[in-house]
Amino acid sequence: MRRVLSAHRCPGCEIRKPLCFCEFIPQLQLQTRVIILMHTSEEVLPSNTARLAHKALINSEIRVNGRKGDQLSTEGLIQPDRQALLLYPSPFAAELTPEFVAQLSGPVNLIVPDGKWRQTQKFARREPALAGIPHVKVAEGLPSEYRLRVQPNDKSLCTLEAIARALGVLESREAQTSLETVLKVMVERTLWARGYITTDKCVTAGIPSEARFMR
Repeated sequence: MRRVLSAHRCPGCEIRKPLCFCEFIPQLQLQTRVIILMHTSEEVLPSNTARLAHKALINSEIRVNGRKGDQLSTEGLIQPDRQALLLYPSPFAAELTPEFVAQLSGPVNLIVPDGKWRQTQKFARREPALAGIPHVKVAEGLPSEYRLRVQPNDKSLCTLEAIARALGVLESREAQTSLETVLKVMVERTLWARGYITTDKCVTAGIPSEARFMR
């Protein structure tokens, strides 16, 4: 990925170094392979959560689409020994449930578009390599914990949350919780750095003492 971080940002979690939360990023080795198809506009955004999901999931990768002159690699999206599923809530998407998962013939390639809602809509409809891949969606649940961008509606999830909830069904509740916890740390420390919340509101992992001199 063509992305240069500021010298003041941690190369691991990409937040300002005194607020580093790398120690909270899990290293999950799962059967499900997560393939994130990221729109190029997301590459430079510190609020992007797909990169955090990739850092936490050993069996994952990011492929960038939308770069002028570059073609998205579609190699391996569909494999004979794996079930490809597109995590995209289209009108005909099946809900991920234990019963749905029990009917799958093998481990999953979970393909996840990442971008603004209109970008993912257009991409999911027009990318030829995605044609014929079953669409799945996660069940409605608790409201999103992601507060770093304005969401399209109160049911919207960020990319990491959607992946976490999908893996909660495909893999385990523990995997979901690990991903959701590190997202909460990221959100709280980012909001604190922006001056939007106070230290006492950072309840998941707190604020490192050295970071309190940043303000």
